[in-house]
Amino acid sequence: MAATTALREALNSGISSGSFIDTKIILFSRRDSSGRVCGPKALYANSQVLKTVPYFNDLLFGDFAESQSKEFGEAIDEEESTEDYGYSSDSDLEDDEAAKVLPSTDLHPHIAANAMNERGPKDAPENCKERAEKGKVVRIPDIAFVTFQAFLMYLYTGEIEFAPFGSEENRRSRSREIVHPHPDEAPRPSPKSIYRLADKYDVPGLKTLAIDRIRHQLAKCDIVEETFSRFASRYNEVGNLFLEQLAFVWMEDSTTKATCDSVDQKIDSFAESGLGHATEIVVALLEIANKDEDIKSPANASFVTTPPIL
Repeated sequence: MAATTALREALNSGISSGSFIDTKIILFSRRDSSGRVCGPKALYANSQVLKTVPYFNDLLFGDFAESQSKEFGEAIDEEESTEDYGYSSDSDLEDDEAAKVLPSTDLHPHIAANAMNERGPKDAPENCKERAEKGKVVRIPDIAFVTFQAFLMYLYTGEIEFAPFGSEENRRSRSREIVHPHPDEAPRPSPKSIYRLADKYDVPGLKTLAIDRIRHQLAKCDIVEETFSRFASRYNEVGNLFLEQLAFVWMEDSTTKATCDSVDQKIDSFAESGLGHATEIVVALLEIANKDEDIKSPANASFVTTPPIL
């Protein structure tokens, strides 16, 4: 695992200044039994590394409130929740049942910038207390704690490892990996969650990694469910990928009936509340199927592993 140029510069500055952590980022971490997104927790980072992303450069070093120094010790309201998360099915949010398996305070910090975990400076290691009393404070209400922690590791190292994407068995396995990450590894986020983050903050290298991980595991997912999802309707690149795979599966003799039945059920469910984006999906699917050419699975396309970091 190699340090990025930004991390090396931040470490060099920290060696001479005695300060590495200068930014506190508060994010929501879980979803309760009613579907409410809640559980705010803090990550700690270095602003020089974050500024390699133009969005955070403007936010942290421009004329915004986040550029001002504040007390890190201000308590986080553990009862706080949000109605504006925008992705209620985000699998990087811990469900309450999963969160009970391991108290959040036992999560391994993974990275030097997160040496102080969500409990704050008073619970930090002794060598962190003197230099982490004040800094920039950022609240992000629409990205999961796990997603952003993996994003920080990507900015520091240029590397990221995704959770399995696809079957229900993989979803259960992925959930355990999030709650019980290995001490030497960063959390493994959903490629869909990372794609959403990379799209929001315009990080093309990370976006490429996420879309290629999704492509690589298309055969393992519920392609009908994914194609008709709100996520697919929101991001055209992902939606088209799912649509191409669905068309491929739909035209396969061995699976046509089962797939058609699933599509019919999905259409029926949408019809009860208005078809919405389902109409466009069905029309596009029929157009692809009616083309006089072989349909190939996008899952067989080349797989990118090391794009530029940004």
